[in-house]
Amino acid sequence: MKKPFALALALALMGSPSVVGAQEAMSAPPAATATASTGGTPSFTSVDAKATGTARILTAAGGRAYVELSKDFSLGDAPAPYVLLYKSAEPPHKGYVAGQYVNLGALKNRKGAQRYAIPSGVDLTGIRSIAIWCKKFDVTLAYARLGG
Repeated sequence: MKKPFALALALALMGSPSVVGAQEAMSAPPAATATASTGGTPSFTSVDAKATGTARILTAAGGRAYVELSKDFSLGDAPAPYVLLYKSAEPPHKGYVAGQYVNLGALKNRKGAQRYAIPSGVDLTGIRSIAIWCKKFDVTLAYARLGG
């Protein structure tokens, strides 16, 4: 008798935004479409942490741009991960150079779909990769190369 109730409760809560953090992270405009600058949906390359999934840049109908990590995104254990846009197709392993990247903030979740707003005024034509960077040790954890 307890098992069916627990299962029903779990299923009911799965759709709740307070339970599914990825739904909150995906709160970008529904009219977003992939921007041409990404050249597809690139997969993450692991560097200092195991990472899976894909990343891309989306532009909403109003012109606001976002980085989107796929629903199958996953990052292994690493302290202080941040999402960066980088001007190089392959970010440096260590020692990020000022002016070569845009910091979009701390990684919201280690798993699942999520979006990060790109500040207006960022020239996306010069962006070549999306990186997951460790602030504590100043190293690249993983990156997804944009373009062709």
